Formats: sequence, structure tokens, C-alpha cells
Amino acid sequence: MLRTFLFSFSLSVVFSLGAAEPEPPEGYIAIFNGQDLTGWQGSDKYWSVEDGCLTGVADGTLDYNRFITWKAGKVKNFELRVKVKVTPDGNSGLQYRGQERPDLGEWVVTGYQCDVVPKNPDYNGMLYEERGRRILAHTGEKVVIDPQGQPWVVGKMPVQKFPGGEWHDYRVRVEGNHHRHWIDGVMTVDVVDLDEKGRALEGVIAVQVHVGPPMKIQYKDFFVKHLADDLPILKAEGAPIPADAVKVVPQGGGKKKAAAKK
Repeated sequence: MLRTFLFSFSLSVVFSLGAAEPEPPEGYIAIFNGQDLTGWQGSDKYWSVEDGCLTGVADGTLDYNRFITWKAGKVKNFELRVKVKVTPDGNSGLQYRGQERPDLGEWVVTGYQCDVVPKNPDYNGMLYEERGRRILAHTGEKVVIDPQGQPWVVGKMPVQKFPGGEWHDYRVRVEGNHHRHWIDGVMTVDVVDLDEKGRALEGVIAVQVHVGPPMKIQYKDFFVKHLADDLPILKAEGAPIPADAVKVVPQGGGKKKAAAKK
């Protein structure tokens, strides 16, 4: 009888304390504690903690994208790892080196984004710039963005499908002006940004609920490793654009096609 009581008491203590905080890999810090939104700022209309996950929900009536931002620090050179699950028609993104812009609307963050769009393999894991230069590299593209802000495809990688409704490991590593994304260990983009006026070298981390169909996005095991601040910035001579490079197709540009480089 006493043993049964102690077992029941132990279970009640575990559940009252909530889930244990995630254990980060060596060199990383956990930026979401798996229990509440401590360290994050966004609207509770869209964001909550569910089943130990940072959870965003939109009902299909959004007029513009909304974000929740990690407020405990900014990132410069870093590596980010997080497990992500989104509804099959959902659209979200991992915002990094972003800028909070309340002047543009409630809970708006601009800047670089690793897209989470399982229904479109060409977009899932791509590099997008929210309210900026927009598509900088589709999934499967190695890109150099020239000093005038034009992205050029300088190489290709295989594109794989990562279905919605399942957990996937997203990874982002940024060193100076060199950006790389992975899903489940598969590299999705490799980008060098030579555009000094357009690029950002520091900013916030945020995540997104997107306009469009109703959606649910969940994040867990959210870890960041800060790298050295003084990593080199690649110059044009270190990131050549071949004469046969083609322009990255802009958003709404239709079918991908070659374009003569000027």
C-alpha cells in the first residue's frame, strides 16, 4: 500500500513539474525550454506551448505573416538546430539575423528565413528574405548574390521531399556572409551574400505563422551555437560567378529559365 502511494506521489510530482528541459548538444544552448514561452515574445492569439512544443496556429484569416521572437539575445555567426512539424498545407519559416519592425505591423520580423513549406519541395529549406529581396535561393541551388543584390545560381544539388505532418530536423549554419541550410542532414541551399547594402550580419531569431490555409506548426529541441564573431566575410574573388550562371527566378517569376549574365 505504501509502495503504491509513493509511486502515485512520484508520478504526480513529475507531471506537476512539467516536461524536463531539452538537453542541448555540446556547445549549444537551448532557446526554448519545452514548458512555457519564457524568453520569447509574440501574440498568444497565435503562439502557445503544446505537448512540450513551441506551437503556432493560424485559422486561415491572417492578412499578413505574424512572428514570435526569441528575446534573450541576437545571433551573428551561429548554427541553429530544431525539430519541426507542420501540417501538410502549412507554411512557416525559421527567421534569423532578423529585424523586428513594429512600424510595418503587429509582430512583424524582416530578414533571412529558412522556409518550412513541405508541399513545395522547391521552397522547403530555401533561403528567403522576408519583406526584402525575397527568394535568394530555391531549394537545391548554390547561389552567389552579387554586390548589386542579384542572386545567381552557380551550382545545383538534388532536391528531396520531406512530407508534412512529420518531424524533420532543420539546421542552419551562417558564417560571415555564407549561409547553408539542411533538412534531415540533406543540404538544401548554399549561399554567399556579397550585397553589402542588402545583407544583415546580425539580428534576431523568430518563427512564423503564414497567410493562407489554416495551419499548425510545432518546434522542439530548439538549440543554437554561437560561433566566433570575427569569422571572415567572403569577397567577390572568393565567390566567383561563372559566365554561364543563371539568375535565381524571382517570386512570381514562373518557370525557371536561363538568363544571360550581364
